Amino acid sequence: MKKFIIIFGASFLAFALMIGGFSYYYLGKFKPQDSAFAQIVEENPELQPPSPKDDPILNILIMGIDDARSDFMMVVRYNKENNKAAFISVPRDTRVSIGNYGYNKINSAVARKEGIPLAMDTVGDLLSIPIHHYVEMDFKGAEKIIDIMGGVKMKVDEPMNYTDPTQNLYIDIKAGEQVLNGKNAVNFVRYRSGYANGDLGRIRAQQDFAKALIKHMTSAKILPKAFSILDTASKYVKTNMEQSEMVSYALKLKDINPEDIKMYTLPGDGAYIDKVSYFVYDEEELKLMNEEINNEIGLQKSAGENIQDAENHRNADIIGRK
Repeated sequence: MKKFIIIFGASFLAFALMIGGFSYYYLGKFKPQDSAFAQIVEENPELQPPSPKDDPILNILIMGIDDARSDFMMVVRYNKENNKAAFISVPRDTRVSIGNYGYNKINSAVARKEGIPLAMDTVGDLLSIPIHHYVEMDFKGAEKIIDIMGGVKMKVDEPMNYTDPTQNLYIDIKAGEQVLNGKNAVNFVRYRSGYANGDLGRIRAQQDFAKALIKHMTSAKILPKAFSILDTASKYVKTNMEQSEMVSYALKLKDINPEDIKMYTLPGDGAYIDKVSYFVYDEEELKLMNEEINNEIGLQKSAGENIQDAENHRNADIIGRK
């Protein structure tokens, strides 16, 4: 596995403000929109991510890459006006239409020549929302950051044992409440072979880990380690957010109560289509989930635009770009 993201795309920004003006120095070292990303967008202007400037809702796609495909996908929806947030987990085997490539698993979008911009567009079409930013991290960086933090306290329900020499993956985590170091934390969120319901079981574990991680990263005891965490993260994180945007979000994210973050999973079920295993999402349940999320995070435009108006804008934008 070459790259992997632990679920702190939003949380590591939350303490940037705490360390004052020096946050500009560290945030300025993050790798913004790299040359490959910029070139893809230049050659495919329809994949240009929309600006979140005039949108009260910020949508960020967090990804981890495994063998050129996305092994992990989560969308963070954050209301900049009331500080409410929702995390949506998207199973990597979700069957979707990917641009001009037809139907395939959603994790294959990033492996196409259009890469991350195509993945952002595909996820946006699936959820009927604009995806403004992406965050991607090398899993070695995630391990290092969690070790700097002093680990993450988790309750492991069942022993986790898995070996895959082809990926150099060796998981051996005992059951019980414990502090997971960097290596075991990454292995915890990668593990899925022992869950009766496969990826859905892993997603639930990832969401539990996300809550524990965010709670730990936004606690006062992380303050003395903030410089070291930001310095290490700047070497491994890739994003299309500008420095000024990250600092602006940090000013707001510091006030989020981790207990109020809502976790969701794309509704659906496993199925075989043409002898290929997919996760087939339920369109009606997805509509209901989106309505619930809109209510939870308080989606309403400042100028009085209602949810239906926002959805109409999104649909018109999609039609205009196709």
